[in-house]
Amino acid sequence: MASDIVAGITGAVTASGFNVDLDSWSASIGAEDTVGYRTFSSVWKTKKNTGYGGSGSFRGTLQYDAADTAPMPDASGVVDTTGFEGVSLTLTMLTGCTYTGTANITMIGSERSATDRAIGTFNFEFTGAVSITWDETA
Repeated sequence: MASDIVAGITGAVTASGFNVDLDSWSASIGAEDTVGYRTFSSVWKTKKNTGYGGSGSFRGTLQYDAADTAPMPDASGVVDTTGFEGVSLTLTMLTGCTYTGTANITMIGSERSATDRAIGTFNFEFTGAVSITWDETA
C-alpha cells in the first residue's frame, strides 16, 4: 500500500492509499447550484446558493523501485477501484492551514518525459462538507 503521505516543501497532501512526491495541489470550493427567483413586490431577481461542493487536483513525481511507493491502491496487481472512493483527503497550505474532507479520486493521469521523470496528476471531488482549519495566530 502507498505511504499515504505526499509532501512538498511547505505544502502537502494526505490522500489515503495514494502516493506521489508532490509538486503542487489546487482546489476549488464553493456554490455549485444556485436558483434565481423574485418576490411579487420586486422586479429584481434574487439568487440563492442551494448546493455546495469542491474539486481539485494534486500533481507530482511518481515513485518506483522502493517499498510502499505505488501511486494508487492495488489488489493483487489490479487497480482497486473501491480504493478510489471515500478517500480521506487533507490539503495543507502551510502548517495549521488545511482543508479536510472525504473525496473520490476521479482520474489519475500519468506522463513520462524524456528527462527521466514520471509525473502523476490526481483529480478529486469532495463527497460532502469540507472542513477548514486556518492558523490566525501569526
